[in-house]
Amino acid sequence: MSEAVPSHPLAPLAELLAEIATAPPLPPTLERALDVACRLAHADTGAIGRYDPVANVMRTVALRHAVHAAFPPVFAAGEGVGGYIIAHGKTYHGRYGDLPHPVVPELADFDVVGVPIRWQERLLGYLVLTLAPPRRFRPAQVEVVEMIASVCASAIEHAHRFEEERRTRERFELIARIAADLHRELGRDAILQRAADAIHETLGFPNVDIPLLDPTDPETLVVRVRGGDYKRRIQHEDRLAIDQGIMGAAVREHHTQLVNDVRRDPRYVCPPGVPPALAELAVPIRSGERVLGVLNVESDQPFDDLDRRSLEVIADYLAVAIDNAALYEQAGHAAVLAERQRLARELHDNVTQILSSMSLLSQTLVAAWQRSPEDGARRAARLQQLAQTAFAEMRMLLQQLAPTGAGENIQVSRRSRALVGVETLREHALPSALNKLLAAIVPESIAVKSSFAGYVPQRLEHEEALYRVCQEAISNTIRHAGAKRIRVEAAVTDSEAVLRVADDGRGLDTAFRPGVGLGSMRTRIENLQGQFRIASNNPRGTLVEARLPRADR
Repeated sequence: MSEAVPSHPLAPLAELLAEIATAPPLPPTLERALDVACRLAHADTGAIGRYDPVANVMRTVALRHAVHAAFPPVFAAGEGVGGYIIAHGKTYHGRYGDLPHPVVPELADFDVVGVPIRWQERLLGYLVLTLAPPRRFRPAQVEVVEMIASVCASAIEHAHRFEEERRTRERFELIARIAADLHRELGRDAILQRAADAIHETLGFPNVDIPLLDPTDPETLVVRVRGGDYKRRIQHEDRLAIDQGIMGAAVREHHTQLVNDVRRDPRYVCPPGVPPALAELAVPIRSGERVLGVLNVESDQPFDDLDRRSLEVIADYLAVAIDNAALYEQAGHAAVLAERQRLARELHDNVTQILSSMSLLSQTLVAAWQRSPEDGARRAARLQQLAQTAFAEMRMLLQQLAPTGAGENIQVSRRSRALVGVETLREHALPSALNKLLAAIVPESIAVKSSFAGYVPQRLEHEEALYRVCQEAISNTIRHAGAKRIRVEAAVTDSEAVLRVADDGRGLDTAFRPGVGLGSMRTRIENLQGQFRIASNNPRGTLVEARLPRADR
């Protein structure tokens, strides 16, 4: 009978690393990491804390053994081991009672090693282990603690990336949902109410207000539209002077107010009969130089830049909705319908393609992280770039779609403009814009070839039409064709500018019916007196071809 082979002393660490690669929820992962640390270092007690940079405190997230009852949930800077690491940024090894401010008397004589959990230069938390006297941690045990702190940093950063990707997807889904309401037969208040409900349901913000300025009294905000807890608790209309409150400041100053601790802001006004929030984010709804109202949300968690940017885009959409509602009243249903159809086409052609690429890319992230952290990080960075591009595209689109003069205050930075594909056309013509598009949205699994020999820059509206045709054709190939190769060609003959996009995918079947995207491509080209066709490629796949009359710049 053979003897069992003893496991390697570091086998639990290897198992932990394999577990992290599968992207499990963070709390049980940190509990598991603490258990492994205590076993390998033979520690009596231990804890892991997460650093909260907004409050500048360590929050305990994992505990082991006998200190549960006495161990505080939060350590301020300077308090205990966690506070020592905030204040000094380095490992502590010594008697617990010798700390500048020990806070757990039961551990006074214990030997303690506390290690910062860092990702690059960012403090993420700390790992602390203790030994009852007279035992002390040996250098080899301290090295084990430092090693597991590095593993914890990877787990926290890994979870943070996935959480940011989830939050980004949620916000784009919300924006698309609200944008879709602009095309429906909805009045102004109905659109605003649906937006308030969607913000609460999708992002989980407990309180939502969308007050509008009283047209007969521009010094007063009228609150009729609410979402979340406020919608349930407050059934009456409120009138608020703009010289008070954080919402009033957003109106007066014409820019976003982000307050992550309302207790420290004397402007905060809490409605009677409801518990106060922790944070408030008030975004002015602006049309040109006019403030129409405020998109205001409150939360029990701090807001960040992603929240601000998302709600600013939504506020821009709401401004367009409010102006379109007025347009409907003034010019009748036909004018509004035409504007909505144009908006629907622009949203589909500009933003939907990017969101589709983001969705496909996000589905590969877990497998990429499992294969290689470097590959996962590269794909996550690409996803972030696509998200930034989508934000920039939406801001540019809203700037164009707002009524005359109203788009001037939808600010788009120079850096954001550089992310927008059609903006490249203004300075560098079609080939550069198409190369940027191909690099951004085509996955690594599809080989791309391009040929722009003989291309001569064309009039901007012609190049934009060709760019959008290419964008839609490539998106359809990625989503539906199962292709391995894509070829993009653009050239100018004596009389025409020609764009061809060909793939080697499954091609057109007999049940093929053109959808919104193909209809949009055809409309763009035919509106410029061009010709558009989609056909089978030789020997297999699909060919999309657009021809426009030559119009050199």
